[in-house]
Amino acid sequence: MSVQVTSKNSGPAISSSEEDRSANMRDPRKEATRGSRRLMRGWRTKAAFWAVIGISPALVVTVLVRHYFNAGLLDFTPAWSDEIEYWHQVATFRTVGFAGGVYGVDEAQAKLSFLHFGSHGPAFPMLLASISAIAGWRLFSGPLINMAVVGAAIFGYLALTRAGWVRATLTAALVLTFWPLMLYMTSTMQESVHQAMAIVLAGMFFLLIRGGPDMSRTLYVAGVVLLSLACLLRPTWALLFVPLFFLRGATLSGRRLGWAVIKASPIIVAAFGLSAAVSTPYPNFVSQVTERAASSPPGAAHLLLLHFCHSAKALAVGSRPELALRAALLAIVVAGGVLSVVRHLRGNGANHRGDLAAAAFHILNLVPLLVLLMGFYDIFDWRDYRVVAPHVLLSALVALARSERVVVIVVFVADLAVVGAVGPLFAALHHQHFVGVGPMTAALGDYMTYKRAASPWENTVLVDHANFGPGLLNVPAGVGLTLYWHESEHPAKSRYLLMTRGDALKLGLNRFRLLTSTPLGALYERRE
Repeated sequence: MSVQVTSKNSGPAISSSEEDRSANMRDPRKEATRGSRRLMRGWRTKAAFWAVIGISPALVVTVLVRHYFNAGLLDFTPAWSDEIEYWHQVATFRTVGFAGGVYGVDEAQAKLSFLHFGSHGPAFPMLLASISAIAGWRLFSGPLINMAVVGAAIFGYLALTRAGWVRATLTAALVLTFWPLMLYMTSTMQESVHQAMAIVLAGMFFLLIRGGPDMSRTLYVAGVVLLSLACLLRPTWALLFVPLFFLRGATLSGRRLGWAVIKASPIIVAAFGLSAAVSTPYPNFVSQVTERAASSPPGAAHLLLLHFCHSAKALAVGSRPELALRAALLAIVVAGGVLSVVRHLRGNGANHRGDLAAAAFHILNLVPLLVLLMGFYDIFDWRDYRVVAPHVLLSALVALARSERVVVIVVFVADLAVVGAVGPLFAALHHQHFVGVGPMTAALGDYMTYKRAASPWENTVLVDHANFGPGLLNVPAGVGLTLYWHESEHPAKSRYLLMTRGDALKLGLNRFRLLTSTPLGALYERRE
């Protein structure tokens, strides 16, 4: 029953029941607006948290540099032979494009002779040159670009997987204890770019495992493009086209896997063929096998078998971080194999396809790569460590997004088992990066010039091992750096020599004139 309320100045007022109903009736448009605002505030807060996680590796590395060297990142100088070459190639491409001197070993040239970018090809220098067109190119640019690329990749992974607070925090813990990521960020090497590729690809493969044929076509095409770009940097990424094609299918069967291998094979062959065409030859095991196969195919097969057996033994040899990473790889493969067998025996279930797809992904991600490295590459001196690390990180992040506890725990345990060795290793690896360049070698640029419209050899300096150091950073952009590795019966083609007198004599020193001396050798120029 309602109660009427009257007033002297007006007629009967609305009843109290009518007033309550009016108060409870809200404008749907206002409610939708309020909901959108709450959703946006939630996304902004979460995105801010993801951004903090993205920059956390850069912050930690900055603290480590300050702690061990009492220096800042702006004091960084490239010091390892590969990063000296990378840094100088970027400077050359920024300045003269493809018209620079020759980089590589023993004055060798790529099959595509207009490319002079060394044994790792042109993709990485061209990528950094593109980025540096906006950010500039200084001695310290490499680490700063690494930090930006890795940070953006982590943010992208968290956004693709729509990570909540707990999973985002676990992602931070994983990347901050993944030592290959932390160790190589303070360098001008390719490693951070590959690890950033792995981080973004982890988000892509997570969505592919979850959705299969229902995955967004746009995201699938984006994954194909990203993987294709990664192949230009390192051809081993092409192996991932097999799981990419396989997991796209509605059913996961042996026949489907066979078709995926057939579809991916031309891409894999093309990736390795392109890498061989654009890179200068390098004296490694692959070149030995190729040379032997030309004269004796059975001899090449025997050499390959011996190398594989030696690599298998070498898996148990190395530093603690190397052994830990290999152990994590093998444990992930075993876990994937066991899970696939269990799921196959149990038959269909709520998560049958997703679990089977994840197990197949881990195996296809890691096993072909490991076999390829053992057969044709080197399992020592951090070489396999650098190539394997992005793929282990890829599997770990896919597993984290899917809450695969076994794989995530395996990687965490492997990382935490060597935490005591990381600090001293970081200090030993990067000490040279914060020493600087000596005044004698800094003067090299005063004696060398780049000649426009000249042959590549007129803009190349041949350097022996003893002199291949940070002083080469002062060589003018456009002048290529070629390492003198083995004695040659042919006279030097390069315009300049930078080497000890003993090595210079082997190349016909009477054909060159002395320009200046350095603590380790001398700089010579070919007589006209």
